[in-house]
Amino acid sequence: MFVSALVAHVQLAPAITMPVGGFLCNSLGWPSVYYSHGIVSLTLFSLFIVFYRNSPNKHPLVGNIELNKIALGKEPVTKSEQRQIPYLRILKTWAVWAVWIAAVGNFACVNLMFLYSPTYLNAVLGFHVQHTGISAAFPPLLQFCIKLCCGILSDRIRRTDETLKVKLFNTIAFCGSAACLIALGLVNPFYKSVCLGLLAISGGFLGLVTGGFFKSAPLIARHYASFVTGNVALGSTLTMLLIPFVVSNLAPDNVPTQWKRVFFLTAVVLIVTNIFFVIFGSAEMCSWAISQSAMNSKMNSTRFSTNSRILASQKPPTPPLSVANSKQ
Repeated sequence: MFVSALVAHVQLAPAITMPVGGFLCNSLGWPSVYYSHGIVSLTLFSLFIVFYRNSPNKHPLVGNIELNKIALGKEPVTKSEQRQIPYLRILKTWAVWAVWIAAVGNFACVNLMFLYSPTYLNAVLGFHVQHTGISAAFPPLLQFCIKLCCGILSDRIRRTDETLKVKLFNTIAFCGSAACLIALGLVNPFYKSVCLGLLAISGGFLGLVTGGFFKSAPLIARHYASFVTGNVALGSTLTMLLIPFVVSNLAPDNVPTQWKRVFFLTAVVLIVTNIFFVIFGSAEMCSWAISQSAMNSKMNSTRFSTNSRILASQKPPTPPLSVANSKQ
């Protein structure tokens, strides 16, 4: 649930800004869009500065009950272990690369929708500018709701192996989204409602990734998750830079036949990156993520149990036969 809430901002922000931006652009002009969003960004950053703490132990609003729930199941880690990140061992781990490759596939589709769905709705489907902003908010809004529900659902499914679970969630998300994009490329743009529905459902399917590669990252990396999940954002940045070049080359005139190629290519990227994640993805903690204190504790526990079994297997010595006992 925490991971779902943490990454849901990616969908919540455009779900709010797109309709607001469409309204401001239509009524007050483009400058008002930049000024208003700049003020909101500055306000949110100020709130972050005031309330953020690097540890829940230092936060004045975190009580003992909440603190115990946060610490439940976590291994103690020394400060030296937190500083000494095993970069080379992490880069040699296929499960980590599976997370990063899946992130590229996810954000290729997400950034395509967020950056170009208004263009597609306006230029291809013929939506008015103000209606475009409202309509373009449907995919991220649906994705936001599914992300939160998926986080709860993933936590409640406990009888299934975690590795199987993250692969299953990721496959449903990627393949479901890819299927909708393929259908969107085949549907006649005359059916505007159908096209908008397929676009929204395609984005909604990707909400399931919080139970997929997003959940896999902290499970395999544990206290080094900041490095692994931090590079997930690199996938977002990389695709954000590449998507404009892809769209400008494949759909320069914004006609349906050109956008069909864009949707098909995105679907292929989703399927290929999901195959990589299914093969190499995992939810098991990597060997380099085991803390030294936890390793020592496990070794001591193993030694204690071994010694206990040895002592239990030894028979007590037979008392010597005395003269009194021999006469009886």
